[in-house]
Amino acid sequence: MAGLEKIIERIASDSAAKCDGIIFDAQNEAQKIKDAAAQQSSDNQAAIVEAANKEAKAIVDMAESGAELEGKKELLATRVEIINKAIDVASKKLGDMPDDEYFAALYALAKKYAQSGEGTMLLSKKDLGRLPKDFDKKINEGLAKGAKISVAKDPANISDGFILVYGDVEINCTFDALIEDSRDAIKDELFSIIFA
Repeated sequence: MAGLEKIIERIASDSAAKCDGIIFDAQNEAQKIKDAAAQQSSDNQAAIVEAANKEAKAIVDMAESGAELEGKKELLATRVEIINKAIDVASKKLGDMPDDEYFAALYALAKKYAQSGEGTMLLSKKDLGRLPKDFDKKINEGLAKGAKISVAKDPANISDGFILVYGDVEINCTFDALIEDSRDAIKDELFSIIFA
């Protein structure tokens, strides 16, 4: 029996050693798997953090860009408002000029816009009531050869300036119309003066 017990002991010992080896190998393999999982988790975590940082930066950049654009829009709107107010003030000042300056401006406009042939000048009621005595003579001085302007007796429904009528053709020389026709050029000029 002693031999049998030795064989059983030896089988048990070999079996225990093999089990210990299998357990050791399994523990090593499990540790490798854990380490790999931890590394992958760390890599994933780093990738997730990096992606989140990129997304956050993109959001911040977009917000900054949007804020900058809004700021530029607001600045432009303010500049346009300032320029429009400057044009409105200038327009009002044109209408409020002293009579001698006002009619000198009308003479200059008539000279610039008069056509050949006989035209009729339409003025506002206010202007008809304050015409200089020699207005008809002065309005025709310096006109191109063959051009003549006579002043209509009936007032036109305008505030400042005049309208020249040549048959079916009307040339609107009211201050409002002249300013409106030149508004873009006036805005460009004011912009360069005010915001240079």
